[in-house]
Amino acid sequence: MKKKVFGLCGWSGSGKTDLICRLINYFSSQNLVISTIKHTHHNFTVDRKGKDSFLHKMAGAFEVLISGEYNWAQMHYGNKNEKTSLSELINKISLKTDIILVEGFKQSRINKLEVFNSTLNKPFLYKNDKNIKGIIIDKKSSIIKEETIKTFFFEQTEEIANFILEHAKDEY
Repeated sequence: MKKKVFGLCGWSGSGKTDLICRLINYFSSQNLVISTIKHTHHNFTVDRKGKDSFLHKMAGAFEVLISGEYNWAQMHYGNKNEKTSLSELINKISLKTDIILVEGFKQSRINKLEVFNSTLNKPFLYKNDKNIKGIIIDKKSSIIKEETIKTFFFEQTEEIANFILEHAKDEY
């Protein structure tokens, strides 16, 4: 089953999470079901030593799914030689979802917007990524004026949301 997917990429500290939270809030107010996939460069754990699910992992479980009455979480314990692809993660998302917002995954081939914060003194990503369909900037920049890429300011949440709805693609 295909799902509508759109990404936000940018350097760490650029404002991606703040923007994604505003977009989730806006889309939810429009009665859309939003799911997110967030990439991190760090290993993380949602399990705690001594808990049953942790013991399952320690016993050798490849995946552990823990369920409460109204929520659940699945933990996958892959090995260091086998990265999980974005398409595998997309397939984990509920069919009830109207749109999946992907944060990070700079190298992915999904349509995305770049979030750019000039105070970071980092280069633009869109110049080397044809999947970046627009850029969200913190202030007017003479560099951007000369470009033909669609440009938004951070505070233009509704306009950004509408752009995402127009450019989200069905992905597997």
